[in-house]
Amino acid sequence: MNLNLTNNLISRIHSRLPNRLTGPRAGGLRPLQAGFTLIELLIAMFLLVVISLSIYQSTTQTYRLREILMNEGDFYNGIRLSMGIMERDISLIYSPINLTTFDPQTPQDRNQNVSPEVQAIISSDLGRPSAFWTGAFDKTGIRPSRFVGTSNRMTFISRSHQRVYKESPESEFTKIVYELRDERALNQDNNSKVLFKIADTSAFEDQNKRDTYQRTYPLLHGIKNLSFRYYRKDKKSWLSSWDSDSNDDLRNKFPDIVEVKIEVAGPSRLHFDGLYYFRPEIPTYGLDPSS
Repeated sequence: MNLNLTNNLISRIHSRLPNRLTGPRAGGLRPLQAGFTLIELLIAMFLLVVISLSIYQSTTQTYRLREILMNEGDFYNGIRLSMGIMERDISLIYSPINLTTFDPQTPQDRNQNVSPEVQAIISSDLGRPSAFWTGAFDKTGIRPSRFVGTSNRMTFISRSHQRVYKESPESEFTKIVYELRDERALNQDNNSKVLFKIADTSAFEDQNKRDTYQRTYPLLHGIKNLSFRYYRKDKKSWLSSWDSDSNDDLRNKFPDIVEVKIEVAGPSRLHFDGLYYFRPEIPTYGLDPSS
């Protein structure tokens, strides 16, 4: 009898306690979920792996594309920059004869019927030609600059140097050399070549400053082919070589147009084949500066 009373008491107490496994809903009570099932966890993990792989692939492709664009940009910017530097130097080719009434057809008689004063100038250092200057031949002592060009090398005087410091002992005129050299000269093992620019602001043959201000710049790597040609407007012809101190009708003349044909190979199978035309901007014989 005591057992029955105890069971009845427990039943009454239990019926009065709130049911924590039930919740309100329309029309009655429903049981609450206690957690995720194993299948739900596996599906969530699978989706997380798929999303992670997608993000990784997108990030990898982004970095790969960025590297390709950077290589292409560096490749074409290098070509554009080197050709821009060459264009500026050629456009500012300088010679004193372009600023005087000098007649380039008369020097053929420089050693005939000249005064002792002029003969002394011709026999002095001023009368001796060099790689960048021709010899003086009259009493003014003016030495025309010299332009020498071959299929893969050019030398000339340019006014392309800008003197930064007022008291700097350097000239605004520059000896310019453009030439090709092997990549092996830079300890690189391949068969391509490098376009070099050699600039020397001691432009007037001062022996005390010889090579003091000379600087060598490797402008463009990976060159497979490069060639120069020179146009004569009066003859309407292209020449593969030019020397303004030669004994023919090129004496003290400059090319009206310089043609640069270039082929360059870059990384990731990049390739460029182009043709450029540059001309001096100062008045030169055979070219109307206004044209």
